[in-house]
Amino acid sequence: QNPGMEDRMEEGSEQGDYRVVDDLTGEAHFEDEDSSSDEGGEEDAGPSGGGHADVEDDSLHSFEGHQDSVLSVAWSPVHPDLVASGGQDDKAFIWRVGQDAFESTDGSLGTSILEGHTDTVACIAFNCQGTHVATGGMDGLVKVWEAGSGRLVQTLEGPEGAIEWVRWHPKGNVLLAGSDDMTMWMWLALTGAYMQMFAGHSGPVTDGRFSADGKIIVSVGGDEDCSLRVWNPKTGECITTIAGFPFHEAPITCLALHHSLEMAITGAEDGSVRISSIGQSSQHRILPQLTGHQESVEAVGFCAHLPLAASAGVDCCLRVWEYNTCVERATCVHPDVVTRMAWHPTMPMVITGCADGVARCWDLRTGGLVQQYRGHTAVIQDLALSPDGSMLLTGSDDNTAKVFLTAGGSAAN
Repeated sequence: QNPGMEDRMEEGSEQGDYRVVDDLTGEAHFEDEDSSSDEGGEEDAGPSGGGHADVEDDSLHSFEGHQDSVLSVAWSPVHPDLVASGGQDDKAFIWRVGQDAFESTDGSLGTSILEGHTDTVACIAFNCQGTHVATGGMDGLVKVWEAGSGRLVQTLEGPEGAIEWVRWHPKGNVLLAGSDDMTMWMWLALTGAYMQMFAGHSGPVTDGRFSADGKIIVSVGGDEDCSLRVWNPKTGECITTIAGFPFHEAPITCLALHHSLEMAITGAEDGSVRISSIGQSSQHRILPQLTGHQESVEAVGFCAHLPLAASAGVDCCLRVWEYNTCVERATCVHPDVVTRMAWHPTMPMVITGCADGVARCWDLRTGGLVQQYRGHTAVIQDLALSPDGSMLLTGSDDNTAKVFLTAGGSAAN
């Protein structure tokens, strides 16, 4: 799901057989008879896969419907047992998690296969009501599906390049997508009506999103573009462009917006991290550079509970910053590349996905490691938390999506 990340790190992939393991209480597991490992395995499999050596698995649920890497995952913001995943096998799935789901569906988990893309499903997202799912493909198509039934509602066309990401409006069924053809497109998702096309970037639109109130759109560009742009969604007008010194001088890889303040944090391939003010009434001030990363930054974000920001990337570090002073508060070292971050909704914690196949939970106040989530045998490509933060969903190059109980969660979930 992360654009260009394969060019910035070494990844492994493993082809797996279909298997569903489902039991959040740990009382029973269901799997094919021939999937059990033989004693004294012949190969020693490392984190990048390639073998079938036993790996300690902390997950409560493992879904193996995909036949290739799972690149994107999403959790319904409304339904605590409904999740979705998209993969390199050109398919997406909507499925349920939990013992109640297993029992109420006679073991099927209510799984819906979303077929129709002709290339990798690179991104997936639920709308704010949890009623629909959007998928974006490397085939240049965006598709909208009913979350309950898996029925295809709309196929949205327009972009001439691969879809890099999809975002729903925070308050309605308006859908935004960014493409590597240097454009963004916006539609009324349920009717398929075209609303706007946003042109101005001179490189792939590597990330973008609505502000929390939905009144502006912010996007960033890769390749030679290296800019942040603020747009009026009603008119399609570019309100502000931030580019050139002292902003990024390398392709921008990731973007996050503060939940209440008019600020954006961005990361780039040269390891630079910038925080910028983006309010319509502000002068779009760029704060001093957050220095420390030595290689490409793959994920950034703001804490919803404390005046903290964080960034992580190819240099195997998660760095925590006090954004009021631009001072680094903590460095959390990983054994391999950090690919993704997910922010806990109720506590000042962040969860990282790593190329060693392990997800880790960090306390932003101390920089301390709270919990590790083991089970994947290859790179973790994406993360999503349940609405209450009690469970974690991961997607990996080992062809699986897994669910873990997080710190503070309980088996009752």
